[in-house]
Amino acid sequence: MGIIKRLLGRSKTAELSAVKPAGTPPQLAPAVAALQGEEWAAAVRLAQPYLEAKEPALRADAYRLCALATSRQGQWGTAFSCWLKLFELEPNAHNALQLASVSVMAGEIARGQAWMMKFDELNRQSREFSCAMAYANFASALAQAGHAAEALPYLTWLRELYRELKITDDMFLHQRGVPFFGAFLENSLPLLQTCLDDGELLAWYRAMLDDLDDAGRARLSGWLADAMPYAAANEQTE
Repeated sequence: MGIIKRLLGRSKTAELSAVKPAGTPPQLAPAVAALQGEEWAAAVRLAQPYLEAKEPALRADAYRLCALATSRQGQWGTAFSCWLKLFELEPNAHNALQLASVSVMAGEIARGQAWMMKFDELNRQSREFSCAMAYANFASALAQAGHAAEALPYLTWLRELYRELKITDDMFLHQRGVPFFGAFLENSLPLLQTCLDDGELLAWYRAMLDDLDDAGRARLSGWLADAMPYAAANEQTE
């Protein structure tokens, strides 16, 4: 399936939410308040009594709160277990994406990649999230976990998306759930610098030039001149 087709109909981004839009179950209101106050340990403690609740919805929200709070604390093993329990109750693309990100933060790269494949499978059916935002988030998680090289395929997918879309206007991209072009350039550079040399890096970005609109080409050329002046100068003298 082409990149453009995968984005059709998607305008939501992969944002975390403590509970479903329907509202907070009264039993979990104190735990939600603790989460919003960044009192992570308290949020877990207050949600734990409801992890075995008879009502599936209440049980799911309790696991969601524990998953969010333990993720904020960097307790990746516990967070994965909570997200997995939640996925069993709510097997959707959002929860698969969280399992992918938490897995790589725990150092389980292959497991994270497998969950990204599950995300893709579910998201193709539900069109729940923007693939572009999901891939950007996953690449960021890989980089934070010290595995920037493994982020390269996802960043390349994003690069090819900009080449297909051609238009780099912020509003156009936002309406399609695609990161702003400037943000993509700034955020991808430190990741790519860990796995590509200057020449490879310059070539990687320059691959977009012929396919972007005039504004995008001008922005990319100016950004390369500022971000990689030595590499650009060396290429011109060769």
